[in-house]
Amino acid sequence: MSMAVPIEPPEGSLLLQLRRSGSYADCYTIQLPIAVTQAEYVEAFYTTPLFKAERFILHLLARKPSSDQDAKDLALGKKDSFAMWRVAERSPEQLLLTDQTGRTSSWLMAVPERTSTATTATTATRLFFGSAVTARTNTRTGKQELGSAFHALLGLHKLYSRHLLQAAGASLLAAPPAL
Repeated sequence: MSMAVPIEPPEGSLLLQLRRSGSYADCYTIQLPIAVTQAEYVEAFYTTPLFKAERFILHLLARKPSSDQDAKDLALGKKDSFAMWRVAERSPEQLLLTDQTGRTSSWLMAVPERTSTATTATTATRLFFGSAVTARTNTRTGKQELGSAFHALLGLHKLYSRHLLQAAGASLLAAPPAL
């Protein structure tokens, strides 16, 4: 499996819409050599051991519990909320979640890819994960700002985002889910 790499949000993506509206947005991608549906990707992403640690912290600090079944229901479109997020927009290939404050968003997209050579045809899937943060108005200056905490944590956030995407990819490769 390839490593998660930063990339510009794809044209037509819900994440790109957020960036164009003035939000900070980052995007990462990996390619898997197997076919993966959007629902399989969403479930795998939110049920990796790494994300389960985040879910545990959210349960303790924000009193927002979530389970693997909740993640599966979100993936299948049976739920429109998960832990502290709600579905802002959903399409067959994309899911955009916004936190309860409306300040941060998470975006996932799975795109099938087919490559062919003279002798073989291969099915693969490109997975994308991105985050967006909406600036706040500084009451002193009147300017839109992301804030010092955002800038202080940005490097850690980028590293964590890459690891989340890689963990989801590894999970899908280890045991392709059967939804």
